[in-house]
Amino acid sequence: MNKPCAAVNVGIPVFCSTASRVGVQAIVGLFEQRTTMPFIQSVLASLVAGALVILLTGLFSRRARWVLTAILGRILGVDIEYVYRNSRAAADDVKHNLERASWVDLMTGRGNELQRETFAPILAERRGPGTRPFRILLPETQPTGAGYDWTAQRESELAKFDRSFGQGVLRTQVNTTVEFLLPHLSEGEIELRLFSYPHLGRILITNRAAFFTPYSAQTHGRDCRVYKYRVGGDMYEFLRRLFEQLWNASRPTANRVSA
Repeated sequence: MNKPCAAVNVGIPVFCSTASRVGVQAIVGLFEQRTTMPFIQSVLASLVAGALVILLTGLFSRRARWVLTAILGRILGVDIEYVYRNSRAAADDVKHNLERASWVDLMTGRGNELQRETFAPILAERRGPGTRPFRILLPETQPTGAGYDWTAQRESELAKFDRSFGQGVLRTQVNTTVEFLLPHLSEGEIELRLFSYPHLGRILITNRAAFFTPYSAQTHGRDCRVYKYRVGGDMYEFLRRLFEQLWNASRPTANRVSA
């Protein structure tokens, strides 16, 4: 006896043989595939379109790129917040960060930026009890004993692409920065030490973020990328630890620098 086809669910019983039921099931399966595939394709198209919108927006909007980088960093478990093309592109963010920081640690090569407007608000502060600490590490320009002259080594790199260097210019620039900072040092407004370590990059750390500029052997530090890391991440903690190690191993500056 024929039974209603189990594969048909349209409210009207259809009686058929076993062979017929198999045929009906195949037809219904094909119908379901044809109705399901457009839905899947629509979802995939929406996802692709959304990704393209985000990418295209990121190409033209710095804020969008910052958000996208931060989101991807958290997804991948990386504490990076943003990557700037160079120090000029990072200047506004650095200045904004410094204005709100409760303490500042800086390790840099020649220190020219300390004489510009980025750090002017900090150096212009009149210090007193409870003011924010500002520690600065600059390169050692007068190595003693058998110490390696890392400043001369960095200058030899600079001289390969910039003819202004090669005759002690970098050493003079560092000494000029130290002389510029001495009035602030004598008033107890900053702490300053000289490190004997390869000139591998600039590190700026506050309680709000860390900025790291790895130096290249083929260009000036001001033209290198600047990486911003959020507080509490692995790189932020690594940079803090590196700064502390170098600070403890460095010597305090004298009241003046000899030429």
